[in-house]
Amino acid sequence: MSPASFAYQYPSKTRFSGPGRPTGLDPQLLLPADRRLQQLAEVPGDRPGWAQDLVQIARAVYLADKLSSRALSDDGWTRHIELSVEVVEPDRWTERTLVLLSRLLEALSSDHWAINVRPGAVRWPHQGRMLSAQQVQEVALFSGGLDSTAHAVERSTAGAGDLLLVSYYEPHWGRQQDVALATIRTAASRGIQQFKASQQVRAPNVELEKSARTRGLLYMATAVYLAAVHDVPHIAVPENGQLALNPALTPARAAACSTRSVHPGTLSLLNEIIGTVGGTATVINPYLHLTKGEVCQRALRAGLEGATLTNATVSCGRPPRDRPDPHCGCCYPCLVRHSGLLTALGDDDTPYVKDVWAMADRLAATDDRRALQRWLSEPFGVRDLFTDLPVPEGSDLTALVDVVQRGRTELTRMFVRHHKLVRAAIR
Repeated sequence: MSPASFAYQYPSKTRFSGPGRPTGLDPQLLLPADRRLQQLAEVPGDRPGWAQDLVQIARAVYLADKLSSRALSDDGWTRHIELSVEVVEPDRWTERTLVLLSRLLEALSSDHWAINVRPGAVRWPHQGRMLSAQQVQEVALFSGGLDSTAHAVERSTAGAGDLLLVSYYEPHWGRQQDVALATIRTAASRGIQQFKASQQVRAPNVELEKSARTRGLLYMATAVYLAAVHDVPHIAVPENGQLALNPALTPARAAACSTRSVHPGTLSLLNEIIGTVGGTATVINPYLHLTKGEVCQRALRAGLEGATLTNATVSCGRPPRDRPDPHCGCCYPCLVRHSGLLTALGDDDTPYVKDVWAMADRLAATDDRRALQRWLSEPFGVRDLFTDLPVPEGSDLTALVDVVQRGRTELTRMFVRHHKLVRAAIR
């Protein structure tokens, strides 16, 4: 079987090229938000060119990902994507760095990537405002999910300088994100700024690829750029250890069939790339050694109400577009969310579209639940950490196995609870 092949160049004003030539990627295909980005990056000194280049590469990768249909490949997934990107400082992107970049992209999407850079990009200009942007002390990703909301509320009272949250722009579920952030700001003792990066691709008459495994890189690169501009040493990407490691529940879910955006191996590759181009910022996951339930408990201790956790956060891996409720209730992230909320609150008032534990929905929506139940019936050890994507050298393997085991305990208790309720209902 051979993968489908695609070739692109970015940026280009030409949307389509002749036969055998790379397709030009117009930057305007990705809904721009550079004006707001540059307002947040308005500082007196020069802004690092390598960080701008990282954002441009991440945007080009995401566009190439969305415009390259996996359905054209023999196996329905793997693609070969060649990409040439205009950058500001091409000399920094050495052959070694580009190899690391290809390895990172392969880890994220399980495709074959060939990346090269070329001169031609210009530095984003200063806006010439009299006042610079307010000094940022911390940068973190904020999706509006349970983990990022917990981290934001913990950090909202933990410093003097501003906390800058980098989010995605999602028109369908933006309200929940806004509600969660408004609640955090109410009790905050420091300034909280937000930047919403775009993930919307505007390509009329083109059927976009449904998967988007490189989307996480788009947000992380944007956060790295803003951190580099403000000389912030760390970028927090909060994700509980269960879903950061995200071990495949079945052999069919190996590689990028299970998301690897915040896997320790992914973050290690990104940090190595930042180092090779001359950056000093480091991307970290402050919740790597916490389960979902433990993250929820920390949010409660930080002052967040249970109702905010259940009704203003979004964790679904397949949020239904045609329903007012953003949680399908069936996918693996929804099941992990449910187990975490049961652990922390004793109950879960999240309005799920389907209740996979109820008699009416058990036959219609149980694929992920059955896969999870089978996975929980099998042992998990150190070797299982390496079956898909290796963890970085020097990692505390005992701690990583331990967080997965504690998460498995939370999930098992969820099954036991609902099986007891079903047996009681049958009686």
